[in-house]
Amino acid sequence: MPPALPGRPLTAGIRDVAHRAGVSVGTVSNVLNRPETVTAGTRTRVLDAIAELGFVRNESARRLGA
Repeated sequence: MPPALPGRPLTAGIRDVAHRAGVSVGTVSNVLNRPETVTAGTRTRVLDAIAELGFVRNESARRLGA
């Protein structure tokens, strides 16, 4: 995970999830946004990594791409 900045809690990002699950950032994105496009085994690995790291989707950043 990236180093914590002063006044900001240390949080896991999508890259951290991808690294933990052994997949690409795009695959993590697909699990979150289009899970039907990802195989069950990969989806499980990504969801497990999300749970282990405590990843929380940043809705503000998500709206920027819309």
